[in-house]
Amino acid sequence: MVTVVDVAKKAGVSVATVSRVLNSNYMVTKEKRDKVLKAIDELGYVPKSTVRSEKTGDKKVIVVVAAAIIHEVIAGIQDFGEQHGYEIMISYHASQTKSSQPWSFLPKEQLGGLIILNMLFDEQELQELSDKVPVVQCSQYATIPNTYAVTVDDENATNHAVSHLIETGKRNIAFIGLGIDDGEGFVSPNFSKDRYIGYRRALEDNGIPYNPDLVKFGDYTYESGAQSARELMEQEIPLDGVFCVTDNLAVACINTFKEAGYRIPEDIAVCGFDNQEISEMTNPKLTTVDQPFYEIGYESMRMLESIIRGEISTGRRILIEHKLIKRGSTVS
Repeated sequence: MVTVVDVAKKAGVSVATVSRVLNSNYMVTKEKRDKVLKAIDELGYVPKSTVRSEKTGDKKVIVVVAAAIIHEVIAGIQDFGEQHGYEIMISYHASQTKSSQPWSFLPKEQLGGLIILNMLFDEQELQELSDKVPVVQCSQYATIPNTYAVTVDDENATNHAVSHLIETGKRNIAFIGLGIDDGEGFVSPNFSKDRYIGYRRALEDNGIPYNPDLVKFGDYTYESGAQSARELMEQEIPLDGVFCVTDNLAVACINTFKEAGYRIPEDIAVCGFDNQEISEMTNPKLTTVDQPFYEIGYESMRMLESIIRGEISTGRRILIEHKLIKRGSTVS
């Protein structure tokens, strides 16, 4: 069966671009739109039409609660959901740590389940939700009893990325992670913790001493990444590589280092994580860990349906394979 992933590969674009073309989104250039339409025609791709629930003839609603709209993830969720008779509702929250439960207006029998996308729910709140309705955590996760989640292996992916920096000859490698003050305390998402563990393990595996002065934490913003880069330079300690837990932070580092007169990657190599579009919008382009977001979304919806149907009842975390995309920020 031809999927949107096949169309994206054939057209040489992202899954998000294919999704935008299919949904008549104006945020696609004519050149890319033509490539996608040509690939669809050559592959004979036909979007699956929504089917009805076998039992009731009514569509169950799946609510995706998201702090970040990742188009490829949403496309994967929608494709599987629509193929199996579910209506997908997106609920965006600017805050990563608070939820207003926008699904409360739905009749209890109509709510099929929740997919939590990059939200830092309080563990007690998440547990209470999981006791009432099927919940799958997508892309990042909180540890609660009997939890269901679909992510990449953040620890091993980071170990791979930092080991690449070491292979290029870098030894004094900084780590820039995430720590969020939610007003009630300092919260670090599990994926950032796992990536920190991967960073530490890569250093240890290669006999490089750990230096806590090379570890910084901030928020998701570009300015936070730039501030972390400035702090690293102001310390006047040896620095020749940086691993950042998001591409946004990494791009901020590249620009800040370059403004200070450093050459990338000769003086300081920089690596990010996510392979977002911004990773190709800097000079040099950013080396980064590619997360297969479409597959993460698709498998999250597949797992949720299995819970809804009673096919699984024991918590699990599915790890999706990553890929390291090597570009000019680490290799000349």
